[in-house]
Amino acid sequence: MVKLRATRKPSKGNTVAGTHDNCDECPDCPDLLLLRCAAADKRIAIAFYLEAARTTCMPQLFLGVAEDEMRHYVEIMREISRLDPVQAEKLRNADLGMLLMTRPMVKPKTKAAIVKEVETADAPIVLPDREDMPTVHILTKALAGEFEATNKYQRFMNEAETREVKRLFCKLMNDEKEHIAQFTAALFELTHEPLPPE
Repeated sequence: MVKLRATRKPSKGNTVAGTHDNCDECPDCPDLLLLRCAAADKRIAIAFYLEAARTTCMPQLFLGVAEDEMRHYVEIMREISRLDPVQAEKLRNADLGMLLMTRPMVKPKTKAAIVKEVETADAPIVLPDREDMPTVHILTKALAGEFEATNKYQRFMNEAETREVKRLFCKLMNDEKEHIAQFTAALFELTHEPLPPE
């Protein structure tokens, strides 16, 4: 049985008192709405800057900015995973553990890690192949759409009056989270993310 948390006073007549309880299955933290919007914006920016790095005479400039945006995306997704256990589970199932807050953002460097950093410091950054860029753009648009849909269903769930409608929007919201994980995993294959830590 899905338990829901009331986020506003129920209107008279349509809601049975006491039907909303706190639950992790349908997280409704308002910060998630902001974080998902930010994540969608980051993916759009990453695709744009990768395309610019491929098609302009200033590839290093745009690639450097794309790298910053890629790191920002990881930071945002880690915060989403902290606030949304359902999204964290979907990311874990898609083998995207690096996006979970359970992993430290910065961990102490071992001697082996420092040596590896020095060896790879001059390694060239790998851009997506030119023929993969249309797929990067389509996946980016799809991922941004999934973030927007998840936000919409969370808002609808919070505004719904009856338990059955809340449950439906909860289910739809959580289904979109699996698509977020799938599209992120597919994008990472093409864009060679996540980047190694700085």
